[in-house]
Amino acid sequence: MQTSSNGDWARRELGSVDLGDQRRTARLINLGGRLSAMPASSINHACGDWAETKAAERFFHNQNVEVQNILAVHRAKTAERAGQHRTVRALQDTSYLVYTSHRQTTGLGK
Repeated sequence: MQTSSNGDWARRELGSVDLGDQRRTARLINLGGRLSAMPASSINHACGDWAETKAAERFFHNQNVEVQNILAVHRAKTAERAGQHRTVRALQDTSYLVYTSHRQTTGLGK
């Protein structure tokens, strides 16, 4: 289920995207909220039920939805937020650590 704060974030971040139809923009905001609430989950799990999952599939395959339009608004919002600060740090960690064979972790579980 989408939480209010994630829905609010998605509305502020993506609400000005012009996808040619207000229903598409509403779907984008809904998806943004759901996926941001569960970023490590699959689309199926984040959507919660089959109807929402199917709606997400239709949205992603809609030829009228231009990714560049979504990214342009997201980039502008990001730049706007970054401009409010003297220093901005962008951190990324793609590390994957496996400790299963480390002696000190024996018996800790999965």
